[in-house]
Amino acid sequence: MALPKKSESKYQPPIHAGDTASDLLARWGFDSNNVAILPDRHPQHRECTRHGRYPISTVDDLGTIRYMSPVCPVCAAEQASRRLMESAAIPARYFDCDFSNYVVEVTGQQTALDTCRDYAEHFDERARKGSCLILCGDPGTGKNHLASAIARAVLAQGRSVLHVTAYDIIARIRQTWQQRGVGNSTELEVIRGFAEVGLLIIDEVGKTFGSDGERVHLFEVIDHRYRDMRPTMILSNEDIDGIEKYLGKAAFDRLCQNGGLLRFDWQSHRRGKEYGSDPAA
Repeated sequence: MALPKKSESKYQPPIHAGDTASDLLARWGFDSNNVAILPDRHPQHRECTRHGRYPISTVDDLGTIRYMSPVCPVCAAEQASRRLMESAAIPARYFDCDFSNYVVEVTGQQTALDTCRDYAEHFDERARKGSCLILCGDPGTGKNHLASAIARAVLAQGRSVLHVTAYDIIARIRQTWQQRGVGNSTELEVIRGFAEVGLLIIDEVGKTFGSDGERVHLFEVIDHRYRDMRPTMILSNEDIDGIEKYLGKAAFDRLCQNGGLLRFDWQSHRRGKEYGSDPAA
């Protein structure tokens, strides 16, 4: 009886470490035949059309050459920031909003900018105290711009951020009522999901019907965050009385403890000056 033949294995020659290094350098755009890669030709730089010159190699104190990824570090940081903003569900329109590009034309805008920047820069302290922030005022006055700037700064600190509308919260909770399959989230799990994020930004407060049921849903999220000492931001076109009426006295009271409120009472930036009064008025 013939013995089964052993499976034939193809001989693979060993890969020399130098070949691997050469392949890596070639992939990064370094030509091994180019004298520019010789030790005395470093450090080297490349040019970004947007941000200018950046290094692609360095030489340490011992003369060792260290290669870096040939990608503009500013472009890479911007892409990373954009991915973080997407993960936080920040609307795409506000991806590029920052404190540095917020336009100040009246005193109130400077106060809003300073307050929001301080809130972001001292977020560790705000988080320990569970300090909330309410931005209220007419549409187009920059509430989302500054909220997104805060989100960007908080994300850069390694904390989680989530931007949702009041309707998003209500709809997500009510969606669990129709779910019956195994593994689907329960109402309490959804509420806890909103409660556990480092900074929750609730936009469009006052835009839904304002029924007792909606008020209960929003209270549950705000109350969970209040008890866990987690900061919440509220964005609304309503005035203070309107926000309290919509959320209910109990929820509004929790937001006020150790919190702040900013009124955006200037003209809409979207409409332009020709549609409004003098900004200095």
